[in-house]
Amino acid sequence: MGTLCVISPNQNAVSETFIQAHIEFLNGPKVVLNGDYPDYGFNNRQIRYFYGSKRWLKKLAKLLPHYFYERLILPRALSPASVHDYISGFLRTHDVDVILAEYGFYGAQICPHARALRIPLIVHFHGHDAHRLPEVGPFRERYREMFKHAFRIISVSRFMSAQLAELGADPDRVVYNPYGPRDYFYDSKSDYRSTFLAVGRFTDIKAPHLTLLAFKHVLEQFPDATLVMVGDGPLRETCISLARAWGIASKVSFPGALRHEQSLPLFGQACCFVQHSVTPSYGDAEGTPVAILEAGAAGLPVVSTRHAGIADVVLHGQTGFLVEERDVTAMSKHMETLLSDKALCRQLGSSARGHIRARFGLKRHLACLQEQIDAARSEASRS
Repeated sequence: MGTLCVISPNQNAVSETFIQAHIEFLNGPKVVLNGDYPDYGFNNRQIRYFYGSKRWLKKLAKLLPHYFYERLILPRALSPASVHDYISGFLRTHDVDVILAEYGFYGAQICPHARALRIPLIVHFHGHDAHRLPEVGPFRERYREMFKHAFRIISVSRFMSAQLAELGADPDRVVYNPYGPRDYFYDSKSDYRSTFLAVGRFTDIKAPHLTLLAFKHVLEQFPDATLVMVGDGPLRETCISLARAWGIASKVSFPGALRHEQSLPLFGQACCFVQHSVTPSYGDAEGTPVAILEAGAAGLPVVSTRHAGIADVVLHGQTGFLVEERDVTAMSKHMETLLSDKALCRQLGSSARGHIRARFGLKRHLACLQEQIDAARSEASRS
């Protein structure tokens, strides 16, 4: 067995726990390249200064005054030939025999190098890389080339699988493999108090302001209810301002982005998980939100929208409730139903835990991905 190279934008991101799981639990030796192409970093060092030919000259060139380096040296250092030189140098030095590109954009960028070196490529799509039109548009041609070469394309929702086929992927090479929550979420025991929990980035696609609006309606009937909104992002300050403007700031807390060990206790202090994901005007969509999987594993019913992979996970009336996108009134009504019937919370939460354990376990997700990696190695060894 050679080395698996994982290419990821940022392996330390709080919101990318699924990539962390790949790095931690996939079999065999691994190296991780981070950052934007072609300035990949490895162990906090840019690889172009440490791999490929003439690397000592590259280090010496960095000693030149900034103006001369930027004008005279950098264009050559980032030429296609130079980039391939140090990327191939890195991959050969570490005996890489399979590349796992996290996100389609990163797969499209590394694809020409993988093809030239005859290294199997597996591309794991996650969400916006398949759906956000302003970002996908410039990559359409490179995606088509990548789909021709890639050994497998990993999709995390059935909605995404259809979109990838629309973009040109061979359906026979697309593998549906939704995420799974960490095992310790199954050990969470909620007291089902009158608290709603939301965990996720404050972005257009997750529409936290609509969750907040639904909660505002709930307070009219249940003034003792509270809402905890975990996460960070461009809409967080907007939501804080709305809570103040609506006079409900004392009922809503915004603890910011939290790691699992910090957020896990909050799942045991809620009666329900809420998320109002929507499709923005520019065409983005979720994959399968990990936080919704975690909530189900923790025994919480989920109130969310019929959006992308969420509909694969939440069974309406059995493990939670689904509403149409932007139907804030329906969302608030389901939240009120759960507040008024804690026995129903427990029933739906128990069903959610069993459903997630049976269909969406992390071990199943990792085993499926490992199977594709092993198959790529096996096919490469025969060719």
